[in-house]
Amino acid sequence: MEILQIKNPDTPVASAPRAVALGLFDGVHLGHRRVMMNAVGVDGLTASVFSFGREAAALKPDAKALCTASRMAHVLETIGIDEWIEADFAAFRDQTPEEFVEKTLDRQLGARRVCCGFNFRFGKGGAGDVDTLRRLCAERGIEVLVADEVAVDGETVSSDRIRRLIESGNIPAASRLLGHPFTLDLPVAKGRQLGRQMGFPTINQILPPDFVLPRFGVYESTVIIDGKTHYGVSNVGVRPTVGAPRPLCETFIEDFDGDLYGQTLSVVLTRFVRAERPFSSVEELKTQITADCAAVKAARETPGIRAVLFDFDDTLQDRPKAFMKYAAFFVDRYLPGLPDGERQQAMQTMLWLNTGGYVDYPTFFTEMPRAIGVQNPPSFPVLFAEYQREFPRLSTVFPETIPVLTRLRERGVIVGVVTNGPTVQQHRKLDFAGVRPLCDTAVVSMEEGVHKPDPEIFLRAAARLGLSPDQCLFVGDHPINDIAGAKAAGMHPLFLDTRCKDCGDDTVPVIHNLWEIEKFL
Repeated sequence: MEILQIKNPDTPVASAPRAVALGLFDGVHLGHRRVMMNAVGVDGLTASVFSFGREAAALKPDAKALCTASRMAHVLETIGIDEWIEADFAAFRDQTPEEFVEKTLDRQLGARRVCCGFNFRFGKGGAGDVDTLRRLCAERGIEVLVADEVAVDGETVSSDRIRRLIESGNIPAASRLLGHPFTLDLPVAKGRQLGRQMGFPTINQILPPDFVLPRFGVYESTVIIDGKTHYGVSNVGVRPTVGAPRPLCETFIEDFDGDLYGQTLSVVLTRFVRAERPFSSVEELKTQITADCAAVKAARETPGIRAVLFDFDDTLQDRPKAFMKYAAFFVDRYLPGLPDGERQQAMQTMLWLNTGGYVDYPTFFTEMPRAIGVQNPPSFPVLFAEYQREFPRLSTVFPETIPVLTRLRERGVIVGVVTNGPTVQQHRKLDFAGVRPLCDTAVVSMEEGVHKPDPEIFLRAAARLGLSPDQCLFVGDHPINDIAGAKAAGMHPLFLDTRCKDCGDDTVPVIHNLWEIEKFL
């Protein structure tokens, strides 16, 4: 993804036609995702995000950032955004709505589609609203898509709502509304090494002044170092016993002792443990830290299933049905006018060659078009980009998927997805399928750089929920990737058999419908 900075409305910008998502996007939460999804995957248009820097948010003193710039860039890439355009607020703030549409959207950016939220305002003093935007853009032939409100648990998803959750210590709820883990992507700073002297070596990350402050206190946490997941115990605050000049996150990392100074680490807070408080002595503090670490570890060792994690394709999604919709799109685009019988045969051939998605994509998109009679097909990059754009739109979950996930949440069960596949494609599937708002975590192999059946990806998913693998049920349909992988990680696998398949392990329970999961809770 390209990151551009515009200093003034007259700065030349490459004039490639764009689909532009407009907003502050200070947390890239579920509502923001809905806006951005309208800008991604438009044939012939560069998917762009246009936002102002933190100086715009500074107009509201309590509008602290919900993620770092590096985390925002990462999330934008997983959504499928091609470029992030960050404009100098001071240079644009006096534009009227008319000037913003004419000079910035039309002439400067070459916008052909503009996307925003239902409550979007723009122009000097917020004079323009979505109706203004529609009218002004229509005059210039620019399409406008307005995303509806996104509500979770009956309340609108907003940055303010998420800030309140973080500031109260309710990190699991905040992460669910963000659609990604609340993460401190910050450099490790040199400290006084008091933790090491007490037998608990820690890393220190100084919280930026414009970053949201979690409730001061102790948290369960997790961090990945050299590709391996580690559990941690973090203290967020000002260390009242020994003192700190400004708020920081101090993390003790289990099973690790090494020099991390100067590195930027991603510490994920998972659960609030207790409030920060002063102690009468360093020795008393050491005793409390020992107790905190023991309590956090004991919580992970408490028996019982607390979470159900799912594979996505063929477990939550009827992948053959979704793929046949894509096959229909492909055949109609590249073999228009085929008689119905030949059309159906071409679609079946595509399904057969796709082998349930377990393919080498360059080979598939080279051989498949010729196999169904496409003359002079586009190159692999073009066809694969089109596939990643179109296939997720056609996501087709099983009829029971949403009701089962909803029922699990009503019972207080934590829910998540662990899926292999390309980053943008799999994330877009979760969005279009309506699964993401029901998930507490979503782990995609290509994004993580580790793939099922490697036990690490299962451990990573559990750790981000503050759980041990033993506290997780994993439901999947693939004997190796899902069942063997989850079992090797220490989870409790359930084999979903919907096509008379055999998981090859007599010790693993078999279910034939997602509703049967409740018997194992």
